[in-house]
Amino acid sequence: MPTPLRTFEGGPPLTPEDLRSFEQQHGLALPASYEEFLLKTNGGRPERDLLALTGLEGNPRARIHLFFGLNDPVESCNLDWNLEVFKDRIPVGLIPIATTEGTDKICLCVAGERAGAVFYWDGHASPDERNLYALAGDFTSFLSSLHADELSPKTH
Repeated sequence: MPTPLRTFEGGPPLTPEDLRSFEQQHGLALPASYEEFLLKTNGGRPERDLLALTGLEGNPRARIHLFFGLNDPVESCNLDWNLEVFKDRIPVGLIPIATTEGTDKICLCVAGERAGAVFYWDGHASPDERNLYALAGDFTSFLSSLHADELSPKTH
């Protein structure tokens, strides 16, 4: 069993009611593993922040800067803010759950047969270019795939 992912600088503690309210407000259902992650961390900077990218030419790795949460005093760190800002750019059925050190987002599929899968969205791709890359079939597998190096944040 993989070590749980620790984060720091996450938002204030959440309750299951906070998550239900978010889901109802946005008409979506979050996977249980992602809800559990939010209840434990409410986003934040992950200690294991490196991920491998397959298919994105010239960019075999990415670094997660921050997982979004709820009720964070910093507006741009919130799931709802990012949903609103990127709703016309990120494909329907995906929600941005984290950001890289650039404009790219880590997205969670919340609809259809791929619900629960995690994708990398390339925010720099032109409208006629591919901008979505599969990372994992589910959130738990995604977290297990993350690695750390000497530049990764330290939580202790």
